[in-house]
Amino acid sequence: MKLKEALTYDDVLLSPQYSTICSRQEIDIGNTLKHDQDWFDLPIIASPMDTVTEGDMAYAMAQAGGLGGIHRYNDIEKQARIVRDLYDVVPPTQIAAAIGVTGSFLDRAIALWENGARILCVDVAHGHHVLMKQALECLKGEFGKEVHIMAGNVATLQAFNDLA
Repeated sequence: MKLKEALTYDDVLLSPQYSTICSRQEIDIGNTLKHDQDWFDLPIIASPMDTVTEGDMAYAMAQAGGLGGIHRYNDIEKQARIVRDLYDVVPPTQIAAAIGVTGSFLDRAIALWENGARILCVDVAHGHHVLMKQALECLKGEFGKEVHIMAGNVATLQAFNDLA
């Protein structure tokens, strides 16, 4: 077996550069998901995991200026109800919900859209996959540009380019 050269954390040094910033107050870390969406003061997205993000966490993330994606590990009706409850207290552009790439993912996406989600997270462990490609084509056909689609997880530039 041929071994590949690899690096560990001990092998890498992040070299700081000279700074003209006098105070943390001068820094703005905010961002948008795309140019015409609401501004996120906190560029952190809470994971759409059943042990991380349901309604309370999504609300808290929105209040803090971030984003929380409602997990998909419940039935469609329950996830849609959580999204609908958020719609009353959070701007629609800050409501995200996760879907998969198999089974009733399109029915779930439609129910989430109808209840206020404007960001869909296509949540799979390995996004550089034919099922992801098919799901994205299906979602784009259904929603066009009416919904922001986050697709992942990918780890290479090639995978990113293929999904884009």
